[in-house]
Amino acid sequence: MKPVICIEMLYTELQLEEKLKAISQAGFSRIEFWDWKDKDLALLYSSCQQYNLKVANFSGQRQGSLIARKTHQEIFSDLEEAVKVAETLYCPYLMLLTDQLGEGGIVENSYQELSPEEKYYNIISGLEKAIRLTPDSITVILETLNTKIDHPGYYLDNIETAVKIVREIKHPRLKILADLYHLGVMGFDLKQIIKKHLAEIGYFHIADIPGRHEPGTGSIDWQDILQFIKERGYQGFVGFEYSPANDSTESLIKIKNLWQSIFPKQQQ
Repeated sequence: MKPVICIEMLYTELQLEEKLKAISQAGFSRIEFWDWKDKDLALLYSSCQQYNLKVANFSGQRQGSLIARKTHQEIFSDLEEAVKVAETLYCPYLMLLTDQLGEGGIVENSYQELSPEEKYYNIISGLEKAIRLTPDSITVILETLNTKIDHPGYYLDNIETAVKIVREIKHPRLKILADLYHLGVMGFDLKQIIKKHLAEIGYFHIADIPGRHEPGTGSIDWQDILQFIKERGYQGFVGFEYSPANDSTESLIKIKNLWQSIFPKQQQ
């Protein structure tokens, strides 16, 4: 298992290079982010080189909804560009959403004129082409989000539908991005998800509940959860995608201590 720090909600007062430097100085070597088009990619690349950081994951789409076939070409155009960026950064994962999110994470159009069945099969056809558009070096990860607090109207708010989609397409480079914060908000038993569906999961996201802050600020025993994941043989990435409760550096220290309690000899 390897920890990844999502840079988006950390050090909001700092510019990109200073933010990456601070994450590196906190002892981490892998990052992820959301949008690639709002980043100075040359600066991102040079800063990662300077501070020995690797990019593990970022969003493969900015526009379009998988649930609506008429918007698929927008996704594919974004994805083709994202693939080029990912190859430059040696990034192995690109995440996709079922719906296009706008300001504040709000679903821009839930396409209520489409039936749940239509939305489901539009997702299937869209993902099948998305996989064909990505090289063997990149795995597509489909993210679950919550509809109770952060993203009302989002289609994929449950693990069962995500598992059904991945099993139906049955491609080794399509996995679930299991965001345990979002799934926890939806009331799912996190250990049961891990126990039953680890084969379909290719990436984890973590933030505490409530508040979406760093582990240790809410009600979840993340040491227990991470140990549970480790014991089941998962060797992939765990992304810490959260908003610091107070100080960004303090939050990273908490995460480092948590990780070292499970992997005392592993470099972050």
